[in-house]
Amino acid sequence: MKSGQVVHGLEGRTDGVYHPLASIEDARNVLQRRTALGPSILKSYKLSTRAQRQRLLQAAREYGYMVDGEGAGQFYTNIGMIIDGHTNLEHNLPVATYYEDLQKLIAASDVSMTPTLIVTFGELFGENFIYENEDPWKEDKVRTFIPDVNNAYNPIAGPGGAPLHVRCMHSIHVSDEIYDIGFRSVGRSLTKLAEAGATVNVGSHGQASGIAMHWEMLLFAESGMAPLDILRAATLNGAKTYGLDHQLGSIKAGKLADIIILDKDPTVDIRNANSVRYTMVNGRLYDAHTMNEIGNYDRPRKEFYWETQPTNGIDWKWTWSGD
Repeated sequence: MKSGQVVHGLEGRTDGVYHPLASIEDARNVLQRRTALGPSILKSYKLSTRAQRQRLLQAAREYGYMVDGEGAGQFYTNIGMIIDGHTNLEHNLPVATYYEDLQKLIAASDVSMTPTLIVTFGELFGENFIYENEDPWKEDKVRTFIPDVNNAYNPIAGPGGAPLHVRCMHSIHVSDEIYDIGFRSVGRSLTKLAEAGATVNVGSHGQASGIAMHWEMLLFAESGMAPLDILRAATLNGAKTYGLDHQLGSIKAGKLADIIILDKDPTVDIRNANSVRYTMVNGRLYDAHTMNEIGNYDRPRKEFYWETQPTNGIDWKWTWSGD
């Protein structure tokens, strides 16, 4: 599942992703180019008018594409996206409580919701809750698989970002009541939506890849969602959203053998989802602590991209580059 570049609605972009979509032909031209590139879903990002979004949706239906809507923190933009038929709504609506009328609209529309509690619009980010209450940079897998936690070269944590341990040290610290009316309130609303039959997905935004999925699951648990429902939101629901539940999302004969093996039971405590011992990808088994292939083979992993930088054997720090 891939989307390629976003269909961006903000004029002035210099990277070729701005699409004014002044006509249905403009939208069809976008779909023709995307079809040539091969993605299966489009991401609609900050298209400034409802008419533009509707043109994109019409063209997407003609070409058999799904459209994921970036909510962008605008309540009425979100409502229009829901009514007009977006496949999925990315981010939460920027209100703490979804009342019955909104819940019924979402449930009836068949749109799936990926609220990203870790980046909560209208409220303090759930990410700050993690930094305030957890020590994720100390975890062995984090230190192995997320660059710069152990001072490895990290282009991501260069001038545009910061290593995970630095972000944690500089986090916002607030009283717990702030989170209770923030991400937890949004999470409670999404839990009610799930109970009403809506499809709710766990999504980790662009934060630390891998571990951020576990953060999002923990934030749902903090909001009162049951562990089994969280696991469903992190697996089968995402597959259903994109029409891949016949291949992914659950363990069943005929589906791809993409499986994780845990040391502890996540239905007792969702934190136990982070006790991965083995990872199987399409039938190949890997040690989750090293990512070496095991089982029928003994194949050490290759270097990660940040381990292949030409540093001439120097323990390089990106701050030395002068950027």
